[in-house]
Amino acid sequence: MSIQEQIKANLMKEIYTDIDKMYDFMEQHYILSDQHRDLVIKHLNKFKDQIYLISENSKLS
Repeated sequence: MSIQEQIKANLMKEIYTDIDKMYDFMEQHYILSDQHRDLVIKHLNKFKDQIYLISENSKLS
């Protein structure tokens, strides 16, 4: 694994952790219906997918 790939992997891990913290925050501070919980999860997963694609297709600055 190259240095750039290692840095990207570490960045992705950090970003994914932050996204998971967003979900935890929502769960702790709001009473979510099942429908809203599903939407939050769906959109955060979409966000993770987009971040992954950006990371895979972009060079580090």
